Amino acid sequence: MRRYSLLVLAAASLGACDRPKEPDARQLAARALRGTLAYPASSIISVAAGTDAAEVTLSSPAPVAQVATWYRQALPLNGWELKNEGQTKDGAVTIYAEKEGRPLWLTLRPNVGGAGTSYTLIGAIGDSTAAKPSR
Repeated sequence: MRRYSLLVLAAASLGACDRPKEPDARQLAARALRGTLAYPASSIISVAAGTDAAEVTLSSPAPVAQVATWYRQALPLNGWELKNEGQTKDGAVTIYAEKEGRPLWLTLRPNVGGAGTSYTLIGAIGDSTAAKPSR
């Protein structure tokens, strides 16, 4: 009986090895956010990704205004075109940029209960050479 259960377990594990591995959230996020930068000295809080988009949440000890200014300068230097920017009543800053047809949404918020900034980068996963919809 013991030999049978070991054979079944071995066969099941071999079958699992034959299946192609799906990319994990970090791999998808890396693909969606290629060409973007994290503000210096930021820490990753979370990474989430699906088949179409990915989101990375980070935290920095710097204030929102400083992080926003850095992104306004760093994104264009890295080929991103700043398209839109806004600010909410609670001090959050949103920036929308595009690079080679790929969108990037950046939201910066003051940390709750302390100094610093929490921010998210959201990018779409896709082929920049894909046909764009006609207008």
